[in-house]
Amino acid sequence: MYFGPEKYKSIEKIEFNSSELLNFLESKKDRLDVYHRHVAVVTCYSNEHSEINPTESQKKFPFFMNLLVTPSNEKLIGLSISNPMSTNPAIYKLQKMKDEENFKEKFKNFTNENCNLQCGIIKLPLKTRFVAIAGSDEFLKKEIFSEKVLGTESFSFAQKVDEKIIERLEKYKEGKFKICKTIINDEGINFFVIDRSVSDEFRPLLSEVVSLLRKKHNLSPAKYFALNEKVIGSFTLDFNTIFSENPFVQVEKLIEEYEMIKKDLIRHFV
Repeated sequence: MYFGPEKYKSIEKIEFNSSELLNFLESKKDRLDVYHRHVAVVTCYSNEHSEINPTESQKKFPFFMNLLVTPSNEKLIGLSISNPMSTNPAIYKLQKMKDEENFKEKFKNFTNENCNLQCGIIKLPLKTRFVAIAGSDEFLKKEIFSEKVLGTESFSFAQKVDEKIIERLEKYKEGKFKICKTIINDEGINFFVIDRSVSDEFRPLLSEVVSLLRKKHNLSPAKYFALNEKVIGSFTLDFNTIFSENPFVQVEKLIEEYEMIKKDLIRHFV
């Protein structure tokens, strides 16, 4: 079974040996509450991957590749927005995998990039959205039904991702929109105003302008990211805005207003 855009349907063909992961799960069986609700996960991500500050030339594969195994040896492979072990900390981690190179090879064959790797045991449900997921029919049907009953999104999110949506996610996950850097995570679409045309003496004043405009448009500030840029201000759109016909219309208005106010202020003070 596969859910997601046609672009990534080839993950269905990726096969992997689950014996080391099953042994890892089995070794912790007596310590895991509701054992059958746990999975062993190998997460691979580009070793050039930066959640916070890529340049256009440095942008790498934007998603996390996850290879999962249940105690019943049901296998899944999926591409997620976030590292599952960052949104739902692993109960146990496997620090050194015997089969590590084989998993890294799966990632390289799929993305043509080298990767870093983590392995851990996580309790379901996972707390990141999957843009593509393939694997056991029975497991996916059961988990997606459970998510819909509980009103959560993880594996079920992939059902909503078509070619248009995946293109937007790839473009803005770690990208740019007008004078903003964009970072998409499971909490939303984050915008960081980085206006290189502004001299340092005007930054505090224009930072206040962005703050006032953010409040005017009823937007929340983005959470802290250690960007290697001088950020004037930030704001966040709800994640589901990505499905809108014109998702960033509110941001466009805010930036237009910012540019007009900036022009008037600089003309007044210079």
